Amino acid sequence: MSFFVKKSVPSKKGVYLQIYESFYVPGKGKRNRSYKALGYVSDLKAKGIADPIAWAQGQIDELNEAQGARKDAQIGDSSTSKNAGYFLAKAVFDALGKGMDRDLNIVARLHKSQYDFATFLKTLTYAQIVEPGSKLKAFRDVIPNLYGAESYTYDQILDGVNFIGKDFHKYVEVLNHFIAKKWERRLGVGYFDCTNYYFEIDGEDEWRRKGPSKEGRHDPIIGQSLLLDADMVPLDMELYPGNESEKPYLRQRIEDMKSRNGVTGRVIQVADKGLNCARNVYAAVKEADDGYIFSKSVHGKNLSEAEKKWVLLADEEANKWHDVRDERGKLRYRYKECVDDFAYKCRIDPGDERETEFSVREKRIVTYNPSLAAKQRREIARMVERLQSKVTYKEVVREELGESVKYVKLKAATVEGEKVRIAASLDRERIDEDLSYAGYNLLVTSEVDADAKEIYRAYHNLWRIEHSFRVMKTCLEARPVYVSDPNTIFGHFLVVYYALTVMRLLELKAFGDKLPIEQLFDFIRGYNVTETREGGFVNNATDTPTYRAIKEKLGLSKLGNVYLSKKDLDNLFKTEF
Repeated sequence: MSFFVKKSVPSKKGVYLQIYESFYVPGKGKRNRSYKALGYVSDLKAKGIADPIAWAQGQIDELNEAQGARKDAQIGDSSTSKNAGYFLAKAVFDALGKGMDRDLNIVARLHKSQYDFATFLKTLTYAQIVEPGSKLKAFRDVIPNLYGAESYTYDQILDGVNFIGKDFHKYVEVLNHFIAKKWERRLGVGYFDCTNYYFEIDGEDEWRRKGPSKEGRHDPIIGQSLLLDADMVPLDMELYPGNESEKPYLRQRIEDMKSRNGVTGRVIQVADKGLNCARNVYAAVKEADDGYIFSKSVHGKNLSEAEKKWVLLADEEANKWHDVRDERGKLRYRYKECVDDFAYKCRIDPGDERETEFSVREKRIVTYNPSLAAKQRREIARMVERLQSKVTYKEVVREELGESVKYVKLKAATVEGEKVRIAASLDRERIDEDLSYAGYNLLVTSEVDADAKEIYRAYHNLWRIEHSFRVMKTCLEARPVYVSDPNTIFGHFLVVYYALTVMRLLELKAFGDKLPIEQLFDFIRGYNVTETREGGFVNNATDTPTYRAIKEKLGLSKLGNVYLSKKDLDNLFKTEF
């Protein structure tokens, strides 16, 4: 059996695409039948698919590749090695209760499936944790090798991922509901940040647009915002076109979170300087009666001259610095603070002709970190050293300067082929200014009565959300994305979000933040067993500190046994938190 694209022109609307399968009927020969309707070329282009014919052929190639894998299978090709480490991820879902399965199936009741949808979603999550990759890889190489897992056809996987993508917020809400029932969620503080993911394609569509890539790539991207609760467990996510700013999504996610989780009190939003804008400040304190903690750069034009002077001023009692030292007496950082009314202005609605002026009473905390200062000075020195040779002849190629262009005074430009050559000199004033502010950071908060050290600690917990993005991009390989339909893209990121949340719950709730998430990934992926002819299993896992910690914490006496029975493995999958 093989698949091919059938093109027809049934109406004036144009070319209509279908996937057909050819198969052999004994005694009658080769036959063809419709396998799946793709739609009119014009409609597919309207949905953002730039080249529907190539897109359809890509689906054909995947189907034929999957069919070839099944056709070529021989006796003994089915692996006797199974992953059993995902019992930890299953234990998290089990801890959330059978009610979650019930509600997931209710939410998905419109999906005409012949299987339990909650089990399907959890199985995709296990596959993403154990060995991330394309959905074809999950179908062919991962799910079949999960001990005791249900199996699904490739079509079921693609259709299911597309279906959950249509209403992915509902599945996030169900997950949050049962997390809150099992573990108390601290929602008084929310951590928010954004990133983007690239697609290895040439053209753009409605969602995959070219914009400022976090990884410096020029491929189309899609943006993702992520919201964490006070314990750094994922709480919500949003996806948006790659050419849009992330700033409007901060308040939208906060308000959605409050609405979906019944939060009626104040929420303190914590975000980095990229989300610090007057409109978000106005929304937090004027519209929602919430609070915020932002950072504000002390470089360039971000501060007034009076504010810059206050940052460096140290000889007045009102500007006294306070030292914070570690247990050995080494200086960690210094800080000083002030409370005052600060002016802002912004357009409340995009169509407003004039900006609205308003003021907010804020606490501002300037910090000085000697380790950060040394690091930033080294970076400035390296950039200046590279620039010395480039501007020796008073001419540079702008594209070759990168971030260091801020330390160059650019003058007249000439075009040479595809490059722009510019007369330049070093901007000594900007270099000296950045050196003088190395190590300084300014925190801005609406919480004027809060202790400065608590504000500092709350802000510096943002590393967890940056780490969550890193986990999604590395451990869970969320990009590059191998699907093109918008709903399937959303479904893919929902599965990645579920996987991240399960692993964070393991790290922070089940193991009390004692085992880093990377070590938990290593254990789950490395705990494999091989079935013997006698029906038992040989444990292939190696002894590690992580394995010993898990064994001790959960009381799993047989976790490290070389020989395991089916009953032993089944008992592992009954582990409770």
